[in-house]
Amino acid sequence: MATQAPPSPGQVGVATAMLILTPLFWAGHSVVGRIIANEIPTFTLVSTRWLVAFAILMLFVGRTVWAERWLLVKHWRYVLLTGLVGPALFPCLLYTGLKTTTVTNTSIIQTSVPGLVPFIAWLLLKERVAVQQVIGIAISSIGVALIVTQGNLLAIAGVNFVPGDLVILTAFTAWAIYTVVVRLKPSAMHANTLLAASMGIGGVATFPLWMWEASQGLSFPINEQTLWAFGYIMLFPTLLAYYFYNHAISIVGPTKAGLASHLVPPLGICLGVVFLDEVFETFHALSFALILTGVVLVIRGGRASSSRGRA
Repeated sequence: MATQAPPSPGQVGVATAMLILTPLFWAGHSVVGRIIANEIPTFTLVSTRWLVAFAILMLFVGRTVWAERWLLVKHWRYVLLTGLVGPALFPCLLYTGLKTTTVTNTSIIQTSVPGLVPFIAWLLLKERVAVQQVIGIAISSIGVALIVTQGNLLAIAGVNFVPGDLVILTAFTAWAIYTVVVRLKPSAMHANTLLAASMGIGGVATFPLWMWEASQGLSFPINEQTLWAFGYIMLFPTLLAYYFYNHAISIVGPTKAGLASHLVPPLGICLGVVFLDEVFETFHALSFALILTGVVLVIRGGRASSSRGRA
């Protein structure tokens, strides 16, 4: 059993940049999704998204995946779990929950991810969390709360939660599990091999739901708007975001990578100001400061755990 070497400052720097770009891509996904929400059926979009992503990625990493095919067979339970929890289960639960709840409720529930990740990482990896990281998560959570309550933290008490919120909570729990499980990747397996396999599993697992939507007369409309939207979703929140996120987890660990979800609301606001003519308020600036402070504390709060042996 070999011990994983600590990441170099350069690797941490690249991983940090990826953890900033990834929530930016996710935030853009929210803006694009808002525009085409009523045009593309949910499961049709999810299945098509992953099957096309798998095909595109295989053009670049097909040789690597083929060379490691026996590793995929050997670790098939792990690979299947990764594909089902991340690409398949998370988006299906998220989109289903969004049909009966609000973006505000979803944003509040999303703040649970950085807290869930270290707990799951402790259970599965025995990864310890520094006090500084706990403080950083708390400060960042307050920053997110300022956004969703428009500067009035007491307004959280007046938020009405609905049954769909339980589905959203389950979705983000699945994402937290995915964040930790990716770190369990066998050292002999290339990250791109796992990513391609996960995308393929996500597409195949959600294919029956796509067929069900088709049986209900729901289809993917082909027009300029949906094609541009699908192109963005494929390139940024799918191919690049998942690659960046998985790579960052391997460098800085799941606890630090999980904090990327707190950057989604402020970055989404920036995109809303630019593309949707939304107004930037004073409380937005304060929330940015708190979130970034929390992120810095978590990233600087100790190295990624290196105590776990690599298979």
